[in-house]
Amino acid sequence: VFGSLRKVKRGHYKVVYSLVVENPEEHNSGEIVKKANGMLEQDIIQNPQYWLWTHKRWKHKRPDGVPLN
Repeated sequence: VFGSLRKVKRGHYKVVYSLVVENPEEHNSGEIVKKANGMLEQDIIQNPQYWLWTHKRWKHKRPDGVPLN
């Protein structure tokens, strides 16, 4: 399931859920991830102003001593 955030009005948001694949057991995980990434990319293209807001990792500094992975 993929969730897409939509702004209704100031301070009010709606999440629209979409099925990534109907039968996940018939697909390998790489296919499912690629399809979900494509859905996210389309969501960002349609509403780029909300992407950084919904991915708060860009709003916070990494604490000292935390590795990059």
